[in-house]
Amino acid sequence: MMNYSVGQQSHQGGRDYNEDSTAIFERDGALLCVVADGLGGHEGGEVASQCFVETMGDSFKKATPAQLEKAQSFLTLSINFAHHSIHRRAVSMGLPVESPKTTCVVLLVYKGIAHWAHSGDSRLYLIRKRQTRFVTEDHVSHKQGRKGNAPINRCVGGLEAPRPEVSDPRKLRDGDVFFLATDGAWANFNPNDLTDYVDPEHPSLGLDSLLQTLENRNKAPSDNLSVVVLFWGVKQLDNAAMNDFDEPDTVQLLDQSIKDSKKQEIHEDARREVEAQKRFDMSDLNDAINEIESFILELDDQL
Repeated sequence: MMNYSVGQQSHQGGRDYNEDSTAIFERDGALLCVVADGLGGHEGGEVASQCFVETMGDSFKKATPAQLEKAQSFLTLSINFAHHSIHRRAVSMGLPVESPKTTCVVLLVYKGIAHWAHSGDSRLYLIRKRQTRFVTEDHVSHKQGRKGNAPINRCVGGLEAPRPEVSDPRKLRDGDVFFLATDGAWANFNPNDLTDYVDPEHPSLGLDSLLQTLENRNKAPSDNLSVVVLFWGVKQLDNAAMNDFDEPDTVQLLDQSIKDSKKQEIHEDARREVEAQKRFDMSDLNDAINEIESFILELDDQL
């Protein structure tokens, strides 16, 4: 029996739309926390982020215990599966397949062992004894002399493979805190904010005030702000509902019409800065989907 408390919250900030999505999924001995930030300026950012959290939850529900034990493989394949699911949803909605994109950060806890993965600039903080012990590194392209926000060079959706960065396993200690956040929420975040605003036993009650404070600190108009916070070794006294969904099996092949979509040219700066940048190859889609489908469906004794 795991002992933890968990909460989530999202604010629209000063934007016209909220393109962030969050979710918390749990099953016996396992917990999955997901934060996704649809890319602004790209059509269907909210579609990409919502599809991502739904598909990750679907994979988590279907995974066998032995697959969850292989957490690094589970996270890598599930994020790639979500990448293709975003393509399918884009086609079903009449959107250009290259447009809906999202950053992501995902935390998987199984039997007291944590793994996390991210693609883009959504972040995970591990806070222990009020000190930040780990922060994920943003996937952005820095140019000499450039001011302002650096362009993201990894994401989920679009024509490039997501290439998620997956952590090594970390055994949790009582009192560990995880803070998963989109860039609007971490831009002016201080770990002491959790102590000031969030009760470990009732995390869902303090997050609204925390996000309002973070929004006030941001340069107006603030970006969307979304977080999931996990307190490990703390009993949750309230019964905040977990995000869940009911959607048909997402394991299906892309519509044949996608194969005629034109590939987008890779920007020259990304080619120079990111070695082994892998273009999404539509001809390889069926192989990728079949690999992920086999992963989701195979039995424990086949691992």
